[in-house]
Amino acid sequence: MISGPLAKLLFPAVDSNLLKFLFDDNQKVEPEWYIPIIPMVLVNGAEGIGTGWACKIPNYDTREIVNNINRLLNNQDPLPMLPSYKGFKGLLHELGQNQFLVSGEVSVIDRNTIEITELPVRTWTQSYKESVLEPMLQGTDKTPALINDYKEYHTDTTVKFVVRMSEEKLAQSEAAGLHKVFKLQSSLTCNSMVLFDHMGCLKRYDSVQDILKEFFELRLHYYKLRKDWSLGSLGAEASKLSNQARFVLEKIEGKISIENKSKRELIRMLVTKGFESDPVAAWSKSQEKSQEEDFRDADDSDSSIDSGSSSGPNFNYILNMPLWCLTKERVEELLKQRDIKRGELQELQRKSPEDLWKEDLAVFVEELDVSCLLFFFSFKHCES
Repeated sequence: MISGPLAKLLFPAVDSNLLKFLFDDNQKVEPEWYIPIIPMVLVNGAEGIGTGWACKIPNYDTREIVNNINRLLNNQDPLPMLPSYKGFKGLLHELGQNQFLVSGEVSVIDRNTIEITELPVRTWTQSYKESVLEPMLQGTDKTPALINDYKEYHTDTTVKFVVRMSEEKLAQSEAAGLHKVFKLQSSLTCNSMVLFDHMGCLKRYDSVQDILKEFFELRLHYYKLRKDWSLGSLGAEASKLSNQARFVLEKIEGKISIENKSKRELIRMLVTKGFESDPVAAWSKSQEKSQEEDFRDADDSDSSIDSGSSSGPNFNYILNMPLWCLTKERVEELLKQRDIKRGELQELQRKSPEDLWKEDLAVFVEELDVSCLLFFFSFKHCES
């Protein structure tokens, strides 16, 4: 489970501008689905059953997923991945396609004692004690007791059973295999990878790589959409600052006179001199109109009204600037903001959608490393 700062990096806020939001009683509520920078179904796993379908997907290591996405971004094939569970100290072997053997940990302490320090994945200590160790201790009418005693030394994050038995029975158990005798192995089969795709259709996947590749194609498309959206947003902001800076400079140089003129005359003058109607407002309006055209229900299309229409160009962003914008300090600050925004725009233009994704992944992995270090030190502190 990923939360806190990592969650914000997994779901960049800028992507919310690209998602299809649902409406409830004409109120925008939440997106139809979110699109993280890595496929979270592989991080968290999935298991369930529905009418005619069942799904079982194990957990995979986050860093391996990130590494494979980077490989795909570099036009390389993804590497095979084994299921991974945080904190699990046992072994996991691949038996075949989508088939795995999960083994806990057991070791011999002396001729009469063994120590169990890990159980198979999703095996709880209480259920293991009741279903395995207690019958071995008590025995049955047909099966004599195998062990003499056991003690528990668990913590909230670790497992530890210390089991005592006769030297003869320990030797017999070793010959038969301690993992087998003490039921410390389980199978993991993942032949029912059924998920909803981005169109809301149920789809069966043959392998984890198929899930990863389909996610990759969709997410890369949304990085292209993000770049286009960001270019439009930055371009509008840069144009707004450029127009404001130009107006202030021409006013200081005496090329523009606004005193004792009507608003109509001022607007005509600005249009004649080539100033743009508010670029940010115009761009925002175009985005809203595009979303309405994409997501509007067919029943509403005939009755829709263009409420954003205006009677003419909008120069409030220029004419509403306070007088102190004409001061030297404010002019310098305005020019600085303009240059910074132009620089951001040029830098974004040089980047590809793949570059944007790689940057997000790098920042995410860096924060993931920090979170793991904090968890490690807090865990050590609790142990001490």
